[in-house]
Amino acid sequence: MNVGMVILVGIFTILIVLNGSLSPTLVQANTKNTLYVIAVDPLNATYSIEGDTIRLLDGRSEIATTPHSALTKKTAVYGKTVYGDLNGDGNEDAAILLIHDPGGSGTFFYVAGALNINGKFQGTNAVLLGDRITPRDLQIRNGILITKYADRRPGEPMTAIPSVRRSKYLILKRDQLEGIAPLGVGDRVVEGWVTIGHEVRLFKPCLQKKELWLEGNSPALSQIMVAYREGRPNPKLYLRLFMVLAGKTAMPPTYGFGAEYEAAFMATQLVRVMPGGNCSREVRASNSSGINEGMDFPIGSQKKITFDLTSLDDEGLYGTANGKRALSYEFCIPDRERYKSKVKHIDLTLQCMSESPGRIGCGTYENLCIGSTHQKNFRDVLRGLTELPYITRIDQSFFE
Repeated sequence: MNVGMVILVGIFTILIVLNGSLSPTLVQANTKNTLYVIAVDPLNATYSIEGDTIRLLDGRSEIATTPHSALTKKTAVYGKTVYGDLNGDGNEDAAILLIHDPGGSGTFFYVAGALNINGKFQGTNAVLLGDRITPRDLQIRNGILITKYADRRPGEPMTAIPSVRRSKYLILKRDQLEGIAPLGVGDRVVEGWVTIGHEVRLFKPCLQKKELWLEGNSPALSQIMVAYREGRPNPKLYLRLFMVLAGKTAMPPTYGFGAEYEAAFMATQLVRVMPGGNCSREVRASNSSGINEGMDFPIGSQKKITFDLTSLDDEGLYGTANGKRALSYEFCIPDRERYKSKVKHIDLTLQCMSESPGRIGCGTYENLCIGSTHQKNFRDVLRGLTELPYITRIDQSFFE
């Protein structure tokens, strides 16, 4: 048998194994030399982080940094999986936040999408948000993946509590997530209905009663008009077309048709065209991984807890009747005695230490604190911890 025949047989054998009933289906991704796993749900799909292929199993991954290395790269899903149509095909795609520890001192947050392909999910590239940020919101709306989070000011140490609110808007291009262009001063992303025709050039934003005149010198006006003609080929009908624009309100023109309107809209970007879009704010989320819903926590504080509390009984235990065990959790606090005294006053099970960063990745000037749910009124204890502004995240602890 010649070399070519051996190679051909080897490839054929691999294809049989990969497409067998015991393995997920593999498809060639857009990134070079990367195979993506088509999975039954987003928590078991494959994603690309900084060029690395990360295959999740039940929302987690751990791989060696280099062959034969004891150091590992760890990745885990943070919070909820949210659903919505990213590519306009009418199917519900998904979005997730990922915590990625590449083996150094940082704990980096990424956002990624998972495309619904015939009821199964193919992950996308992951887009970096930052190191040890505080996520606030994640949703898919009218073809746009929107994530909101708190970050630190430039020059602030990693021990500082993230306090600067940021938003990132991402769209899908050739199955890859890309951020929209940076917004100009005063610009915002606005969803609404566009109508263009003879003597008419209007934008009706969602949640706003009156229509705005689209400014003739808007940088994105030509793109908007082309998109409208393609989406509504008969301009005589004056049909509305749903679009997402970036820009800001402005004074109306002093003469012409636009002078009849109270205000105008200066459109700087055409972000998305969604013929099936609407102004609904409803976002569907899954609790298969993430923050517990329905607890009487202050608004926003429940988002600090990254594990699911619904599996715990009133004694803070989970598992089968013959094998119940407590859940351990960890968080970081500033390395000051007054902070340590405060958290230990709330949670009597806590052990705080400065020698270890923990899996959560406490910084040089932080203490790692580890507690247990097996205590009286553990939900009240966690509630009290989440109300402290210097505790930004509480993760489940895993002891190796």
